[in-house]
Amino acid sequence: MSHLRTRSLDRRGFLRGAAAGALGIGLGAAGIAAAGAAPAPRTGRAADSAAWRSSGWMGELSADLSLDDITMPGAHNACALVGGPFDTAKCQDLALPELLNAGVRYLDVRCRPVDGAFAIHHGVIYQRKNFQDVLNECRDFLSANTGETLVLAVQKEHSDASDGEFAAIFNDLYMSELGFDGLLHRESDSLPTLGEARGRIVLVTTQPDIGGLRFPSSDSLFVQNEWELPTEEKWQAVERHLDASAAEAGDTDRLAVNYVSTTGGELLPSPRGYAEALNPRLEERLNAEYDRGDRPVYGAVLLDFAGTVSADLPRALFRLNEGS
Repeated sequence: MSHLRTRSLDRRGFLRGAAAGALGIGLGAAGIAAAGAAPAPRTGRAADSAAWRSSGWMGELSADLSLDDITMPGAHNACALVGGPFDTAKCQDLALPELLNAGVRYLDVRCRPVDGAFAIHHGVIYQRKNFQDVLNECRDFLSANTGETLVLAVQKEHSDASDGEFAAIFNDLYMSELGFDGLLHRESDSLPTLGEARGRIVLVTTQPDIGGLRFPSSDSLFVQNEWELPTEEKWQAVERHLDASAAEAGDTDRLAVNYVSTTGGELLPSPRGYAEALNPRLEERLNAEYDRGDRPVYGAVLLDFAGTVSADLPRALFRLNEGS
């Protein structure tokens, strides 16, 4: 890895300084009101172990760091616990608070406008969760872990609502009426430092007129999201982006965002199967780098089944910040 910009440290203590879901039935407004909680998620070693300080790893980092100076675990379709037929829409086992406590800091969330509010969907599958739930759970986590920040990527899902309607719901209901505006960092032209963002949510979005960093095209973001590739081709795309992210670290002011998730291009996608093929390879690479003393900066790396398929993978990512 001589061509990459990395931090080389001795091994001391921790941290110093798809469209999948094309099958199934979506729920309308009545379903949003009536649906119960999502099924109890499976837990894995990542969720059960608090010894890594996975709920507070950012608190050990320097406040002067920009978000693009950090490697952070992320969750693709962070709230997609309901799979529908053949589990084609299920991308996570851990509920949102468990993901956060496992070290995940970048959340990919899909919102469907329904009767003046946002239901959380993956494709047509309603995830038995609404956007207010997401914001409440993020706020609760940040209140309990004041040294942390979250990046929340919001996009419209399974809806032909206009951009204007989406923006009106976001701004009028969630930011104004429900009072979440102060929780969100919605600057659109630059990345905050960790000190500026601690205790808050940095917004990334595909949608206009709600503020935030624009996804995927932005001077502040550097994105790999080739979402319909066979696993071997997807792994090559992931590695290319890891290498490119590490090579430019310190020379630019943009956050690398690297999606490990894929659909494989099949009629019946298997998110768990792809994660079982890709997550161990990523963990092996990260562990080898850490053992060599390398500390590359990879930005946000988004996983399916974060904390359960290769359960220690979130930790393998965030411990690369050692010495920052």
